[in-house]
Amino acid sequence: MLKVAIATRSAEKIAGVKEAISRFFQMNESEIEFYSESVGSGVSEQPFGDETYEGALNRVNGVRDTIRGMDFYISCEAGIEKAFGQYFNVQVVCIFETNSQSFFWGKSAGWTIPSKDIETIRNSNLDSYLRGKGITSIEQLLGTSHTRRAAVAQATELALASGKL
Repeated sequence: MLKVAIATRSAEKIAGVKEAISRFFQMNESEIEFYSESVGSGVSEQPFGDETYEGALNRVNGVRDTIRGMDFYISCEAGIEKAFGQYFNVQVVCIFETNSQSFFWGKSAGWTIPSKDIETIRNSNLDSYLRGKGITSIEQLLGTSHTRRAAVAQATELALASGKL
């Protein structure tokens, strides 16, 4: 039986990881033992750039310290990245595989945040910014096929795939 620890209590993130693990390994969820634990990121409430990756790494190491005997330890951190003068909201996943003693990384597709609004987000966070725009769920912005769950699943599968290299 595959054992997976997830560094979150977020139902959406847990569902995304479960979906990705099941699909990637072609296993039913009933064949996998999932554990979850809330772990601090050690970074800003609204991470930017490398801070997003640092938060994911801190979370995966935190869950490794808390839960023992797992095959995989997985964390997810949402953050904002800058490329070509544009800002993108992404989900970053860090996976530690016990067997190989290796870290694997994946990132979801991102959506653009207007550059003119970045300082507003830096001074609060993305959720507050979106609520100020009248957006109370990510589905209102991206539609039902681009949920947080889907972004976490995508990033998780990409991280797992990098383990094949």
